[in-house]
Amino acid sequence: MRCWRTEKKITALDLAGDELGFPGSLFLSHFNRARDAGWHITVHAGEAAGPESIWQAIRELGAERIGHGVKAVEDRALMDFLVQQRIGIESCLTSNIQTSTVASLADHPLKTFLEHGVLASLNTDDPAVQGVDIIHEYHVAAPAAGLSREQIRQAQINGLEIAFLSDGEKRALREKSGRGVKLLY
Repeated sequence: MRCWRTEKKITALDLAGDELGFPGSLFLSHFNRARDAGWHITVHAGEAAGPESIWQAIRELGAERIGHGVKAVEDRALMDFLVQQRIGIESCLTSNIQTSTVASLADHPLKTFLEHGVLASLNTDDPAVQGVDIIHEYHVAAPAAGLSREQIRQAQINGLEIAFLSDGEKRALREKSGRGVKLLY
């Protein structure tokens, strides 16, 4: 693959798509190569498949962030592991409703993730397809999911914590927000 030759321009590798039909194990060699190149790893898991798909993403592919991760709430040991290892979850509220992963926003586990100390953040999945943007997720979906203002802000802070940025870049963003550049919520 040509991209390996430009590896200094690439930050991360993400696996997204049909996790039931195309499990992460099919892509193990690609993820091994990406990790060897120093890339970060994100895997969409725990949306259509159960918590075992999240365990697989972490153990086999080296996931540092999990896209969706809704089913993590079904496995207390997994929730504890996510906290201990600081593995983030990219929660996509509206997307999870549209795909029938959860029945309602009130049923979404983002609030539980935050209460448990998981580094869960609030995200859109695919704004062009889903028809929502991040402003909608913060101002409409998150309150409908039962998140307090403090929890919404924590989700936003978590987004920075799990971003694939250097410590210096994260520090600069924190300082910028401290100088009056407001966060979304």
